[in-house]
Amino acid sequence: MSGIDILGTGCYAPSHTLSNDDLSTMVDTSDEWIYPRTGIKKRHISQTENTSELAYQAAKKALENSGVSKEDIGFIIVATCSADHIMPSVACMLQKQLGLSEQVMAFDMNAACTGFVYALSIANAMLATRPDKLALVIGAEVFSKMLDYTDRSTCILFGDGAGAVVAKHNPNARFYEVISSRGDVEAVHIHIPGVPFADHQEPSYCKMNGQEVFKFAVESPVQSIKQVLSDLDDTIDQMDYILFHQANARIISSISKRLKIKEEQLYSNIEEYGNTSAASIPIMLDEMNQKGLLKKGMKLLLVGFGAGLTWGTIYLEW
Repeated sequence: MSGIDILGTGCYAPSHTLSNDDLSTMVDTSDEWIYPRTGIKKRHISQTENTSELAYQAAKKALENSGVSKEDIGFIIVATCSADHIMPSVACMLQKQLGLSEQVMAFDMNAACTGFVYALSIANAMLATRPDKLALVIGAEVFSKMLDYTDRSTCILFGDGAGAVVAKHNPNARFYEVISSRGDVEAVHIHIPGVPFADHQEPSYCKMNGQEVFKFAVESPVQSIKQVLSDLDDTIDQMDYILFHQANARIISSISKRLKIKEEQLYSNIEEYGNTSAASIPIMLDEMNQKGLLKKGMKLLLVGFGAGLTWGTIYLEW
């Protein structure tokens, strides 16, 4: 088994925020309704910045934090479902903005809220083929542009942000993943304008079946976590931190109770950011890194779940 070392982290969120009280002036809701159901107090909302700009700021910080040479970057992988354009990719735009070599493989990938888990898994595999290179792995979203602010079932949940890591191949590291998917358009989807969908046209806003998504989110990640631990012959008590995609505090609480995860094994920032989709896990990694919470050799589980449906768990050592 080989894996990766995380050499540096970075994150960025727009300065403008939207509180629950702010939302109560826009849609029929209140802080008293939102917070107990989601754990969210506010979310960062981009007013002028697009996804590539958020990704650039997070990537720049990750490169600075890592102290590596730009010439060593061989891969740029951006997990996003809110890219600036259908083409070119955010990753290609970052190659130019960051002043990286043209001898770099740059691409976006979309696994919604599981995006960073998918992207880090891809980076691990690609770095094993080019151990002389580094990977810049980013989760970035401007989800606010895809929300209907008259629909309180979705507009209260999501915020904008980006997180990034610089990864290096380590032949002696332990890295293991269980990644899964199941096609289900009706659970969560965003329609592309101009493309027929289910024999009708609809606005390009996020549509979600809340009850179906909640059931999926509290069941499927549990199975992937159990499988990872079983395959590695580890137990949940041996993990230093379990970092869940920050979808909803109730979901995380439900999973934690099922797996008997201790409170000190969790890290959460959903109160500050809301659900930032593919950006949530790398934002947490950077916050924890900057706070000095992550020590060499710590055992981490990164757990993502989202539209697709997609879900997965990565085990890595810091």
